[in-house]
Amino acid sequence: MKISLAKRGILGLGAVVTAAALSIVPAAAASAAIVPTVGSAKPVYLISDEDGTQIPAGKTLNWNDSVLLSPDPSDEDYNSAFPVPANTGSVRTFISPRGQEANVNAWNAYGPLGLTPGGIQLPNGKPSGNTSAGLGTPSGSSAVAQAGGDYSLGIAFFNGNQVLETDFVFITVAANPKPELATWTFATPAAAAVAPSITTTSLNAATVGTAFSQTLAASGTAPMTWSVKTGTALPAGLSLDASSGVVSGTPTAAGAYSVTVVATNSAGANEKAFSGTVSAPAPTAPVKPTGTAANKVDIADPAKGAKTVSVPAGAANAGKTLTAWAWSDPTTLGQVTTDASGTATVDISSLPAGEHTLALTAPGDATFTVLAWDTFTKVSASGDTTSDTVDLTAAVTASDLWSLNAEATKVDFGSVARNASVTKALGKITVVDDRNVLKGWNLDAAWSSFKNSANDEIPASALTLTPKAFSGYTPISGVAVGTGTKIASSSAVSTLTTGALFDADLTFTAPKDAQTGDYTSTLTVTLTSK
Repeated sequence: MKISLAKRGILGLGAVVTAAALSIVPAAAASAAIVPTVGSAKPVYLISDEDGTQIPAGKTLNWNDSVLLSPDPSDEDYNSAFPVPANTGSVRTFISPRGQEANVNAWNAYGPLGLTPGGIQLPNGKPSGNTSAGLGTPSGSSAVAQAGGDYSLGIAFFNGNQVLETDFVFITVAANPKPELATWTFATPAAAAVAPSITTTSLNAATVGTAFSQTLAASGTAPMTWSVKTGTALPAGLSLDASSGVVSGTPTAAGAYSVTVVATNSAGANEKAFSGTVSAPAPTAPVKPTGTAANKVDIADPAKGAKTVSVPAGAANAGKTLTAWAWSDPTTLGQVTTDASGTATVDISSLPAGEHTLALTAPGDATFTVLAWDTFTKVSASGDTTSDTVDLTAAVTASDLWSLNAEATKVDFGSVARNASVTKALGKITVVDDRNVLKGWNLDAAWSSFKNSANDEIPASALTLTPKAFSGYTPISGVAVGTGTKIASSSAVSTLTTGALFDADLTFTAPKDAQTGDYTSTLTVTLTSK
């Protein structure tokens, strides 16, 4: 795909920007006329310089292949003019990093191109035709071919050293150590991200105790995250999933709410306020009418043994099928049909004797509006459920005993060799707590050091005590065997007069340097009320 400059007829080279001028033009010098940072000023197409057909994105081209940069995909004439912004004095083709098209100091390479009075003829998009090395990295067309990567290939319009406009396409270069063997493709640029705009207009109706789920929607570029604006809150029991925008949960409290949600993506954020009321759960039965509640009528007390009562619901309810309810607990007595005067006969045979409130409501009425009600007394009859009361009294007594008895009076360990141990049982200890006022207790043991007739002393630590229940006794609930010097303890429970029975293993260890002789000590068991 080669074409000579002569065939393309490039004219008017008198206004070409010099390389020296390009090297000193910073991006900041651009005026407000520069194109937006993202995107080309015009839709630009690659056109085959052989047959004028458009080159699609993704087609692989050789590094030295020549194509035309065109603002119109239908251009097939090499002499077609590329529109030139007003006040343009010169133009150049260039290769630059993406996003740096208007920053001359970032360009990787560039080439000259002249002007004609009505515009410029379709510029040559041959990458290797950008023969001047720019200030960017890599620098020069060959260096770009060797490095590979994503770049922009385009044309820039100047007024002096000021960039007026850049028109470009995205290209991807497949690197090759030999620049002439590198390839490149025309890449479709990614669409610019669009900030969110929440499109959900309202939150759905919510009711206490009923599961709720609604997905919030927003236009804009995905992905986006969702959040609740600080200072506002969803109804209690509901939460917002940050990634899906789903509001879900089960409301726990009725009442009005006001919340602002925020949708955020890489291009910005949008917030929207929602308000509404969480409804109380729908009733499952009417509220028991009392006092001056509306629609009170006169239900006559039934005679003894009567199985029905008449409810005068009034002419407004004549000929209707209604539902009968009775209290204490809401009890459905079934459906009844009123006569021409609005009176209904209600079966009360399932009700026990005593006072009852009876009400009529319309079937299917979700509000359970009471249409007629009154309180009556059903007299007990043969076969009716009936009851009577008997006062019961009892006097609780106690022995008021509080005692401690250690059955053993002496424990003899016998002969104990130095550095040896002997274990003996302490014997049964009985605690009786049957006081009039129970408080609980602690049973503790303490002992003195061991001494012989020569006043030699073995420390009290030579003896250890391991508490246990007395053989055959199981402690009752509230009584526990202790550890260490605490033999047992109790909460405020009675041991009755039989008492709680304990024992302990006493282990004496003779020190390895003890003097020989008979040693004695005294062990004291103490019962303390809590």
